[in-house]
Amino acid sequence: MKRIPFSGRAAVVCSLILAIGVPTTAMGFGEGRNLLLGKRNPSSNPSQSLTSETQIIANNSTYGTRQSNKGTGGGAIYGCRATATAGQPACVRASNLNGGQAFQFTTTGANAGSITVGNPAGAPFTTNATGVATGLNADKVDGKDATDFAAATDLKAETASLLGAQITATGNVDTNHNRGGVSASVAGSVYTVTFNRDVSKCSYTASPTGAASAQSPGVDAGAVATQVTVDTGTPKAFYLQVVC
Repeated sequence: MKRIPFSGRAAVVCSLILAIGVPTTAMGFGEGRNLLLGKRNPSSNPSQSLTSETQIIANNSTYGTRQSNKGTGGGAIYGCRATATAGQPACVRASNLNGGQAFQFTTTGANAGSITVGNPAGAPFTTNATGVATGLNADKVDGKDATDFAAATDLKAETASLLGAQITATGNVDTNHNRGGVSASVAGSVYTVTFNRDVSKCSYTASPTGAASAQSPGVDAGAVATQVTVDTGTPKAFYLQVVC
């Protein structure tokens, strides 16, 4: 058999080949390799997906990384396979460890973005914050639409439609318990109460004050649109409520 000479230089070359080739094979799945611009990294082959985090750590006063698109497309897209299991990591997480803002969204357009949920009945997001979000216009509250709630002007109008007056047995308006009552008079057991506006199309309820009464007062519209008559059977103090 012919003997092949093996020089010291050949031994060094073989050692370098092993030193470079073996770690690349040992790491597998693309770990430790450079990013290929304009390509899928590490490969479109699922079996070559990375099995550990790719960390980019910076130490400056601006940003650690920057992604931008000078065309008309987006700047970045992130996808994952996170499940709905409690404690499962989210696809994107921004965590500020120094007390400042964790995220900012800015646009020159009229619509800053959208949050789409697979189940429209689901919550767009949750928070433990109880402070007021300045400028946030919530159209839904506890499942109610904004149109389901009365406006402040409607509440004022509704409050103004509630009239009432407590009348003494001698036919006087008790000023401590009065809302819209102007005056009162009595003839026998029939009281006439005058209010500060038309109450002819309102509803009336009269209740005796003080001790219980065996006889319920009778109420009716007065001869004048601003008056209500109350017959208590016997002279007795009562409270008259008018709802218009």
